Amino acid sequence: MVLTSVLLCLACGEAQAKDLRGRFALGFNNNFSSFSSLSVKIGMPTPKPTLNIQAQALVGFSISAVAGEEPDAGADGPDQFFAGGRLLLPILVEDNLNVYGGVGAGYVRHKDAEGPQNRLRVQGVVGVEFFFFGLENLGLSAEFGLKLDVMPAQVEVETSSGSAASVGLHYYF
Repeated sequence: MVLTSVLLCLACGEAQAKDLRGRFALGFNNNFSSFSSLSVKIGMPTPKPTLNIQAQALVGFSISAVAGEEPDAGADGPDQFFAGGRLLLPILVEDNLNVYGGVGAGYVRHKDAEGPQNRLRVQGVVGVEFFFFGLENLGLSAEFGLKLDVMPAQVEVETSSGSAASVGLHYYF
């Protein structure tokens, strides 16, 4: 019985984490704003492949006119702009799945009929990034957490996904 246990332990391989150190990824993400943002991720050089620390930069915008309404002279219709950055830190790594925590900050500009509103957005999240077998360079992520929007007259707190799914898709080079 002891010999069988030793042979089973020797036969089991060590789990190999998805090594994202020094890799660059392009994609989209709607985890930090209510609309999709273009996203760039850069893996930081670390001593171990299981320590996948990433820096992420995001930028997105939404420009549209309100259907059925005539724009007045002072407003061009609602539009939004978002730019921000995050640091993603590993919690658990597996062969094709990384669980991470993230913190970030960004600038949000929202313009509607009442005029422009500028916000500082701060976010904390927990997320997963999954890599499909056979598509090792394509990562699909999902997150949940809290957003804190700071404006001159008020502070808003809401979940990071709002009312839509909070997902991202990145291709690693």
